[in-house]
Amino acid sequence: MQQRGELVGVGSMVGLVVAILLAETGTAGGGGAFLAMAAIVAVAAFALPHAYWLRADENGIILVRLLVPRRYAWADIRGLAMELGRDEENDGHHLTLRLRLAEPSGRFRGPRLGRIDVTEEDTPEGVPPRALAELFAVFVEHQLPVDLPEFANEVLRVRGMPQLPPLPLWAPPVEGAPGPEQAYAGAPGIQDERDDLVALGKAVKRRPGLSREYLLRRAALADRVFLRDGDGLALAIALRAAEQLVEHDRIKVEGDHRDYVRQQYLSRRTLDR
Repeated sequence: MQQRGELVGVGSMVGLVVAILLAETGTAGGGGAFLAMAAIVAVAAFALPHAYWLRADENGIILVRLLVPRRYAWADIRGLAMELGRDEENDGHHLTLRLRLAEPSGRFRGPRLGRIDVTEEDTPEGVPPRALAELFAVFVEHQLPVDLPEFANEVLRVRGMPQLPPLPLWAPPVEGAPGPEQAYAGAPGIQDERDDLVALGKAVKRRPGLSREYLLRRAALADRVFLRDGDGLALAIALRAAEQLVEHDRIKVEGDHRDYVRQQYLSRRTLDR
């Protein structure tokens, strides 16, 4: 799924440098240097796009890039990040796919799996590659979320594969989601919670099972900081932290995701009493 044009450009630059070095050092004549450059460009155009493989098994995903394998356990995978973009030079549209991992947190910080061209409407272009459909099918099988389910479902439909399962919808309590005063009553002080989260963040690296507690407490703390300070940056941080908890729990929340954070935080504190 890697675009051949990107690699041809890189190969051309490398080939040009090699040809100049060969010519200047006298290692090869003009013809030999040209052939060396052509060979490097050919490798970039035809070999490198196929120089990585992606394989899934019961334990996780193995990504082999440039013959170097790396395993990502299912417990560490939070979903498939899909980022739509536009090339300024040729005005083309593309889709970049990455694994979303529990650590480091962040939407597009996982390993890149590939990039494909899409239409101006950001829909699949022509007949989607089977490799792309099989990638989505892996996430269907393991019930992991993808960023653009409508795009993925269209690819799967064209290839005759099962669609992504809908995420369960979170329903707030009948009396409504708790307000911040109720949700955070009796919570530790903000600075104390910050200190605890630093220690908990380190513990998560050794015990991944603590990641859910870490995400919940971090989202609640970010919400409390916004309620105290009320500035735009604090709100953006609180909304993103709430979104990460929702993504981890693999559910769908309509409206403000902080309602879910407050309800879950209150439930956790009630159980701990």
